[in-house]
Amino acid sequence: MNRTRSGDVIFVILWIGCIVGALTVSEARAVPHHRQRGEGVRRLQNVTLDSRNSNLTVGLTSGELVLEGCQVNHFGSELFQLLGSRTGSFSLRGGHIPRVTYASATLDTLAVDETGLYEFEVNSSYPVASLRILIITRNPLEQLSPGLARFSGLHRLDLSRNQLSFVELGLFNGMHRLRDLDLSVNRIVWLGTVPPTNVRLLSIRNLWVSYNRLQWFDDFPAAFPGLDTVRLLGNQWTCGWVDRARQDIMRHGITVFGADYDCPGERQGGLCCYEG
Repeated sequence: MNRTRSGDVIFVILWIGCIVGALTVSEARAVPHHRQRGEGVRRLQNVTLDSRNSNLTVGLTSGELVLEGCQVNHFGSELFQLLGSRTGSFSLRGGHIPRVTYASATLDTLAVDETGLYEFEVNSSYPVASLRILIITRNPLEQLSPGLARFSGLHRLDLSRNQLSFVELGLFNGMHRLRDLDLSVNRIVWLGTVPPTNVRLLSIRNLWVSYNRLQWFDDFPAAFPGLDTVRLLGNQWTCGWVDRARQDIMRHGITVFGADYDCPGERQGGLCCYEG
């Protein structure tokens, strides 16, 4: 066998191996997705993806699709279109997916967990109001794209355990159905509006800003007139802010979950605080 023919054979073997690996789909029972009650979860593991393959078309009759440990530099519109209209819940877990540009008119739930994500954008060519749950967690994401404001149908937004430092509250102003907002375990030093405005996020019922680097939160609780519960522990609050916030919390009947212990500074109402 000459060298050229030998090389061709090796290429074919490798190509077949990649396809077989891509089509290794595990099927399991899980807590049913609310729109596809009783349907299974389809998983693809350790796949290198690009828009030229059809790996995502495997199991399109399933309501929930999970990609675990996959490799793709940019998950954009061409890959989103491979999901099909019957995929209601889509998760990217682990692997290497540093950039995502959301482009789906039909998804209900999207989760991006520990993929090395540092950029999340929204394709302006697609209506995105169908998305009810967005979870972006355990990533080196440092800032939020203005495109997030287009998710007007969100009920739950989980941005915990990233590397956010500044969060503009006006970004959530058009999310009139948003009930749960989780910003915990980031590096947030500022939450507010630029320029300062009287933003009112009427639909939010549960707010988590615990374990950040906040010293004060001037828009709390006025920006959340419908708030039921809040988590504030694990920050660097000034004692003046804590004193005012406690009064507002009692006046509005808000339930506070969690408390700080072993405070190096003072402790007021279960929160560590510092003179400043």
